[in-house]
Amino acid sequence: MKGSSYFVTIYVVLMSILVVSICFVIVNKKGLSSLGEVSNQKKYVMYLGTNDKDTLKQEIPTEVIREQMHEICMKYADGYTLSVMDGYYRDGAGNPTHEVTLVYVFFNTPLESIKKIMDEALVKFNQSTILLEENKTKSIFYELKN
Repeated sequence: MKGSSYFVTIYVVLMSILVVSICFVIVNKKGLSSLGEVSNQKKYVMYLGTNDKDTLKQEIPTEVIREQMHEICMKYADGYTLSVMDGYYRDGAGNPTHEVTLVYVFFNTPLESIKKIMDEALVKFNQSTILLEENKTKSIFYELKN
C-alpha cells in the first residue's frame, strides 16, 4: 500500500507541473507582441579573431582593429553591436592559444553585406577564417508610450 501511495504522489506532482506549464504557455502566448510591433528578421553574429594567421599572435592592437572594423562595418551595414571577448582554441600543432575576439551583432543586414564585411576583414587583418552565425529572431524596438 505504501508503494502505491508513492506512485500516486509522483503522478499528482507530475500532473501539477504539466498543468502549470500549459497555463504558462497559454498566458504568455502573446510573447513579444504584447510589448509592441514584432519584426521577424535574421540576426548575424560575426566572430573576428585578432591573431594574425601566420604568426598566431596579435600583431595589430585591439583598438586599431576596432576603429578599422567600424569603418568597414558602417560602409555595408546601418549599425551593429560590438563585444570584446577572449577566445581560446588549439592551433594546428595542438597548442592552446588565446586571442582577443571581436564579436559583431547585425540585425536587418543582408547576408551579402555581411559577406563584404568579412571579405575586407579577412584580407585587412590577415585572417584565415571568420566565424559567422545566423539566427532567425523576433524582435521589437521597445519604447515608452505616453
